[in-house]
Formats: sequence, C-alpha cells, structure tokens
Amino acid sequence: MKKNGRREVRHLGVNGDRRAFIQRYVCLSCGVSYTHREHPRSRYTESFKGDLVRRHVEQRESYRVQAKRIWEQSGRKIGPTTVNHMVMEIAHQCKSAKQMSAELRPQWEGYLLADEKMVRVQGGQRWYYHGVDSTGDIPSSRSVSELTSTQAGMFLEEITGDLSYPLKGIITDLDSALCTAIERRYPAIPHQICLKHAFTALEKAIGYLPYAQQRGWNKSTLRRSFEKLRETRGIWVEKSRDTFMEAYRAQKTLAGRHEQLRTLRDALHTILFSTTRDLAEKRRKELRRRRLSRSVTAEKHRALRFLDRYWEKLMTYHAHEGMPRTTNMVENVNKQIERRMKSLEGFWSGVNADAYMNLLIAYLRQKPYTDCRGQRKVCNGKSRLACAGVKLGSSDWLQNAISK
Repeated sequence: MKKNGRREVRHLGVNGDRRAFIQRYVCLSCGVSYTHREHPRSRYTESFKGDLVRRHVEQRESYRVQAKRIWEQSGRKIGPTTVNHMVMEIAHQCKSAKQMSAELRPQWEGYLLADEKMVRVQGGQRWYYHGVDSTGDIPSSRSVSELTSTQAGMFLEEITGDLSYPLKGIITDLDSALCTAIERRYPAIPHQICLKHAFTALEKAIGYLPYAQQRGWNKSTLRRSFEKLRETRGIWVEKSRDTFMEAYRAQKTLAGRHEQLRTLRDALHTILFSTTRDLAEKRRKELRRRRLSRSVTAEKHRALRFLDRYWEKLMTYHAHEGMPRTTNMVENVNKQIERRMKSLEGFWSGVNADAYMNLLIAYLRQKPYTDCRGQRKVCNGKSRLACAGVKLGSSDWLQNAISK
C-alpha cells in the first residue's frame, strides 16, 4: 500500500461550503485506489446533522427555515424533508428519559408532579405522560394511545419500580385517570391536587369568567358610545342619548351581577391559598355561614360542594414540608413542548413521535434555567439534571443524549 496523492473535496457545513482534502491510497498487489473516511458513502457528515439538530431544537428553527438558510449561505439546494430525515435520524439514536435516569441516577427529592400532553400523529391523538420531580428533573415519559387509569398506573409503576424512585407524594391536576390510578395503586401515598387547576374549576363552576369577559366588552362599547355623543348633531342627538342610556342600564345590571360573583371568587381564592390549614378551615366555615345575594346562592353551594369533595387532597401540602401545591413545573415542560410542536404540527408515525420526544426531553433536562423566581432563584444557571445532583462529563447536550 502506498499513498497516491490528495484530492480536494467540498463538504457542506451549516455556515456554507468548506474545503477539505482526502488522502487516497493504492493497493500494491491489485492497484486499486481507495480512501479512508469516517462515514463512507455518506452525503452529509454526522457533524453537519448534529449542527442541524442543535439549531432546530435550541433555536426552534423549522425545517423550511433551515433549508432556506443553507441555500442562502452555501448555494446548495436541500429540501425541508431532507432536513427532517436527518433530524429524525439523530433522534432515533437518542436515549429515552428512562434510560438517561437509569444511567445517571439523579438524586430526586421524591415529590412527583404528573401530567399529560397531546401530540398529533397521522391526524390522530397520541398522549404522553410526563413525570417531573420537585427538583425540576424529568425522570420518565411514557406514550399512550388513550388516557386510562391502567395506562396511568403503568406509567407510575415504571417510575417507582424500574427507576427506584423515592416516592414521598404525588401532585396532579383534576385528571380522572391519574387520580383513579393513584387511589388504586398508591392509597397510602399523599396526593395533592393542583390549587391553580382547582381554582380554575371553581371559577367555571360559579360562572365567573363569562360575566367578566362580557363586562369588559360592554365597558369598552359604553366608553366609545359616550365619546361619540358630543359629535352627534341635529335630530340624531335624542336617539343617540336613548341608545346610550339603554346600554348604560344594561351595563349597570351586569356590573352588579359581576361584582357579586367577584366577591365569591375572592373568598374562594383566600380559602385555597391560605397559609395554614386551620386558617383555610376557618375561612371555609365563614363562607358557609356568610349570607350572599340570592342570585349567587346556588353558585356558592356549588363551590362549597366542590371544596367538600376534594378538601383533603387540596390541603395535603400543609402536612408535608417541601411538597409543591401546584403542577407549575410539569406545566412548564408541557409549555416548552407545545412551542416546539407549533412548527411541526404532527408526525407520520408513533415511532418518530417517540424518538423526537426523547430528543426534546434530553435537551430540556440539560438546558440551564434562566428565569426562576422565589425560592428556586438559586437554580438559575443550572440544568434540571444539575439541580438533581448530576455532573455530566460533557457540556454538549446532544453528545450526552446519543446512545453510544
């Protein structure tokens, strides 16, 4: 074997073409020349695919935008579908959240926040159960075709059994499948219902939101009608005045109803977000004895029935120090997934959806916090895994996520 000179080739990079030289060799016995490449017969290098994945996930660039920028920078035509195939090729090599947890063994606090997220697959729905520890880390994620208590129970057992999760308590919204699975499989584990979801359900029960929206619209309309009165001339003055007074009387009636509902809503808010359970009990008894207008009596009893039904699960966090009272952490994960799905719209297969979800969760677990407030302000600059006590060997999140 001997060297047979070098041949110049042009590689496609994210910032344009770059020149490189490939050494050719000749076999002394048969005279055939060949090259030695890291990725033979590959049109695009692995580093180029990795750069596309990083830009797609970190900067939320769509496939079409990436293809357009490559054309502008290098003059090479590449379609959005080709970019999609390269991203999915890397995604299929990514570890799942469960595999990363089993490998890294984070130090979780034990309070599990669970919720679900819907993704479009072939025009249908595919659901993902996400579990988030109170440190912010994401121990596991599971895809299901439908939301049932059986699937929810399998998801919880996957975390507590396979990952040996130190379960101290569970925080969920009012999802019936999760609540039923917890009652059946973990009856002795403290279960907290998210206070924000509960307060939203109470607002819906008393019918507050429609009146608040309608009052806002009527106030704007009334203001515009009043400003037009001074511009009215001639025979239209009296008619405009009568129209304005009719709108004013309607707004006054609506304002009275809205004020009564707002008083009831404020009382419910003070009950749910009381600093102690004893104070919450005292305020609930006061609301039960309090006389409100006849027009909101039915709404008051409806709200009290809701509180009586979920009272123990709404007050669980008072007895367990460090237990979150809302599902904000897992809702934040779902919000970031939703941002990414807006440009994708959906997937062609469930396998691709699972691979992409693994890639996205691996990025979220290693992405540093930037806007934590309150007691979690110390987490700014740290990733979810770092908050759970994991020290990664590389600062490249994609390299840490790819299976060796």
